[in-house]
Amino acid sequence: MEEKNNNYELSFWFSSRLDEKAIEQKFDNLLKQLEKSSALIIFSQSPQLKQLAYPVKKERNAYFGYIQFELSKDSLARLEEGLRLNNDLIRFMVLNMKPKQEQKVPRSTFRKPVFKEKEKPFSAKVTDASKLWRRSATEGKEEEKMISLEELDKKLSEILKEK
Repeated sequence: MEEKNNNYELSFWFSSRLDEKAIEQKFDNLLKQLEKSSALIIFSQSPQLKQLAYPVKKERNAYFGYIQFELSKDSLARLEEGLRLNNDLIRFMVLNMKPKQEQKVPRSTFRKPVFKEKEKPFSAKVTDASKLWRRSATEGKEEEKMISLEELDKKLSEILKEK
């Protein structure tokens, strides 16, 4: 029975004590190590110097990169053993990824209101008709007028003179 390959992502941090040429060489060695373990490389991001949020192995900066690849489960265990033996890697993590066709788009995080607003008829008895005052739809709204810049400047100067 043929074993199915899974998609993975290897995220890694290289020590900042290495120079850029050494980082490129270590990254190429990492790619070769993946190819030796019969991995099909889908995408790779070359390492870039980043500041760490907290010190890791007494380092404040490190080179971060990642590689997306396809590999069988059996080969993955051997690959991880090889990565653990690599002293130049500060940290690494291998994530199992779903293929792009299977990935679901996250649903929106819309929340339904906790309390439903229901219009209830006013049940209290009102004896005085003056208490039943309602504001009309047009009341309280001022009409918007277009004014020129000169008029605006005059109004501003009047306001500033008052103070």
